[in-house]
Amino acid sequence: MTSSPDVLQAAKAIRPYLAELLERPDANAMGDRLELALNATTDTAAQQAEIRRVLSVAEPTREWLRLYLEEQKPAAEILSIIRTYHPLPGKAGVVASPRYRCPVASCHQTWYRREVGAEVPNCPIHGVQMVRESKV
Repeated sequence: MTSSPDVLQAAKAIRPYLAELLERPDANAMGDRLELALNATTDTAAQQAEIRRVLSVAEPTREWLRLYLEEQKPAAEILSIIRTYHPLPGKAGVVASPRYRCPVASCHQTWYRREVGAEVPNCPIHGVQMVRESKV
């Protein structure tokens, strides 16, 4: 079991990282609850229990607290340990697929080219080659 000063120190150490661990409204609410717990004039056991309760609400803060108290990781390193997902560099966006349709006016068959090298198929109903409809 960790001592009360360790839990109090953890509560103070996590505050700068709340905005990176949680969504803004949740981070603000947790910051306010931590502030109340840290300023409470109750006994230290109750204060420690309340801090643990506040930080255990969300998975990222629960894991942060565990790493800080049990594994004694430095506060500055915990965020990079928790965040294992790093998006690919560069601009992400939707890849457009050209749409092809049957040239017969009453036919509603369409096909999307998902690969550049894919051959344009024939209409399964009329047997004629589909034509490009979209400008993409």
